[in-house]
Amino acid sequence: MATSTMLGRIFFRRSLIPTLIPRILAWKRNIRVGERLPPVSLYVDSPSNPINLQELFRGKKGVVFSVVGAFVPGCSQAHLPEYISHVDKFREEGYDLLGCIAVNDPFVMSAWGKSVGADGKVLMLADPKAEFTRALDMELDCKNLLGGVRSKRYSLVIEDGVVQGVNTEPDHTGLACLLCIRNYVRSRAAQ
Repeated sequence: MATSTMLGRIFFRRSLIPTLIPRILAWKRNIRVGERLPPVSLYVDSPSNPINLQELFRGKKGVVFSVVGAFVPGCSQAHLPEYISHVDKFREEGYDLLGCIAVNDPFVMSAWGKSVGADGKVLMLADPKAEFTRALDMELDCKNLLGGVRSKRYSLVIEDGVVQGVNTEPDHTGLACLLCIRNYVRSRAAQ
C-alpha cells in the first residue's frame, strides 16, 4: 500500500471528518414535524423590530407560510389573499397567529401587507438575509429572475414553537399549496 494512501486513511479515521459528515448531512434538510423552530430573528415593519418565532409561538398555535417574494404576482393575487380570506376560519379553529414570511426587507413586507389588506390579519415577517429560510433548508435560487436567494413556498403548522405540520410546494414556485388551505377549510366546514 502506498504511504500516501495509508496516511490518508489514518488521517481520515482519526480526524473529525467521520463524525462531522453525518452531522452536516442531518443539518441540511427541510424542517420536520416534531422539531422546534430555529432560534432566528425575523423582522416586522422595520429592522429595529426583530421577532423570534420560538418566543412568538410560546403557548400559541398558528400557521406561518412563505412566499417567493413580496409583490410577486402569484403571491399578491392568490397566495396571501387566500390566507387573508380565511383568517376568521383559522381563528375559529383556535389558531392564534397567521404569519407570512418572505426574503425581503421589513419595509417592503410592511408595504405589501398594507397594499393587500393583511394589517391585523396576517403578520408580515421579513427574512432579509434568508437566515430563517436557510435554517429550514427552504432557500430557492432565484439569482437570474429575482436577484438572489428567495424562499420556496411552504406552510408550517406550529404549536408552542413545535412544528405540527409541513406543506411544501412540489415545484417550489407554483400555487398548489393553496389547495391545502382550501381543502383544510372545506374539511372543517363539513364537520
